[in-house]
Amino acid sequence: MRVVVATTTDDPWAEVFWGSYYRAGGIPPVAVCFLRPRRKAPVWKTALEGLLLFGPLGGAGAWMASQRTRAILERRPEQIFAGTTQFHRLSTLNKGEGFQFLERAAPDLFISAGSPEIFKAPVLRLATVGAVNVHNGRLPAYRGLFGSFWEAFKGEEWGYASVHVMAAEVDAGPVLAQGAVRLAGRSLPDVLAAKKQLGGKLLAWLVRYVEKVEGFPPPCPQAPRDTPGYYTWPSLREMGALTLKRLRPWSRRPAAGGPPVDTWPVEVALGDK
Repeated sequence: MRVVVATTTDDPWAEVFWGSYYRAGGIPPVAVCFLRPRRKAPVWKTALEGLLLFGPLGGAGAWMASQRTRAILERRPEQIFAGTTQFHRLSTLNKGEGFQFLERAAPDLFISAGSPEIFKAPVLRLATVGAVNVHNGRLPAYRGLFGSFWEAFKGEEWGYASVHVMAAEVDAGPVLAQGAVRLAGRSLPDVLAAKKQLGGKLLAWLVRYVEKVEGFPPPCPQAPRDTPGYYTWPSLREMGALTLKRLRPWSRRPAAGGPPVDTWPVEVALGDK
């Protein structure tokens, strides 16, 4: 089966995610497309965001880890994408050289994992089985950017990783696999690492399923309360508010019981109790 991946060299958690994917038996992509990041923030703002989200030591550690991962993806991507020999650096897949490459690659399954680009219908139609995205958040409740932040900001006890079919509307396609990790009492870097490990495992399960049946599994059941929401990148004020909230002692006591939303498939969830 031909798997093509769209991602970015600006993903600090790439090594964690793809390491989990390969350990779970994921198929090596025939090609990986690194797309140019779309969000451009001043250096001072990026540093302040890291300080607010991760703290002084955590922010410095996250920055160093991201620099190391970026260097690997730019110079030795095969170190993370074992078994893949085609790596392409493109500005877009929606038109021009990128779209033409994707046509020639003729993917059975097209995967977006940390990709900065919203793909249009012609791209989504190129894969014979379909196109999927890995999203760090419960769907459809936390569509959009930085779902992990907004789950914590809204006081959720559990955070989710979801693999869904890509549709014309962002993060609106059927969810094919999802699992949960606890949020309460954990640092944001710990939550993000746990979600990336779970997301890689979920994606590997899905890829193996598609390889076996040449189609997608039934969609994941959704809880009745799971009303759609769409979130943009948080402001500095919102980041600061979350930091203060997580410093309060009573906010660190996890509740008993499991997640309120079904996980799917059963054999790979829950991700982290």
